Amino acid sequence: MVAIAIVVLSMLVILNYDVYSPILTISLILVNITITSSTLYFIKTGKLEVVALISMGIVFIMCIALTYTGGKENTGLYWLMFYPVVSFASLGAKHGTWLGSCLLVCCSFILYGPDIGQVNYPEVEKSRFLAAFTLVFVFSFIGEYFRHKSHMDIAGITLEQTQDAYTDQLTGGANRRFITSHFLKLVDENPHEYLPFSILLLDLDNFKAMNDTYGHDFGDTVLIEFTKLLESQFPSSAVKARYGGEEFVVILPNERSQRAAKLADKFRNHVSEHVILTSDKAKVAFTCSIGVAQVNNVAEYDNELKKADEYLYLAKEQGRNKVMSAHS
Repeated sequence: MVAIAIVVLSMLVILNYDVYSPILTISLILVNITITSSTLYFIKTGKLEVVALISMGIVFIMCIALTYTGGKENTGLYWLMFYPVVSFASLGAKHGTWLGSCLLVCCSFILYGPDIGQVNYPEVEKSRFLAAFTLVFVFSFIGEYFRHKSHMDIAGITLEQTQDAYTDQLTGGANRRFITSHFLKLVDENPHEYLPFSILLLDLDNFKAMNDTYGHDFGDTVLIEFTKLLESQFPSSAVKARYGGEEFVVILPNERSQRAAKLADKFRNHVSEHVILTSDKAKVAFTCSIGVAQVNNVAEYDNELKKADEYLYLAKEQGRNKVMSAHS
């Protein structure tokens, strides 16, 4: 669009500079310079909305100059018809409405207002232009409104599907896919904000026995309650996810394994003091075992996860309700 606009405006100036009034020629040159500068600014900053607003603002001035001078043989009004379409497509419904409305008001003032040196148009041409411009403006608004609405509906559906893909249906927390498909990408893109990070692999002790004794509904309650404990006891910056079955993972960004092991032990102790009531009002206590490892770069994640799993297995082997790491 930018390339086409620059070529068209340049050709208009080159072919008609001796026909156009100085005001119109200067306006076209300014538009060309502004569009080119805005393009370079966009390449450097990526701020598309700002660039589009500046570009459409300078084109707005050109449209006023066209209306005022009449252009070549008083055909300037025809060029204004593209403005609502492009402004809505570039800026959306809100800014497009403001600019289109302002242009309509300004053109009406030039066409029907006091004589301030503007060109004279036939009455029929003025009324037909305003009617046609208003129709283009209204239909462009309707098209942009429903396009935006459809876009937001699709974005909402996509977000909902993404949330479902990354959410554990039982506990409502994150799942394993969230870490591998989302979190690790963030770390790869912004390593200084996350690395090094520690992995805590947690497993509920004797979970199968609890299921067999109190039923699967109680087992689900334990998993949900354990997820709540993870959320309340670890900082909000930590990533907490159900890894599968009764196994969970907690990732502590910018945390080395030595301190992470202390936080894990504090959490382990808190869990051991927690009780859950069964449907018969019986109090049931439970514990967890934890393995801790440290990741220094994203490429190490799988290996360090295996280490955390090995430390977790060692904690189970040594009697459960323990935290094991390289510093144990």
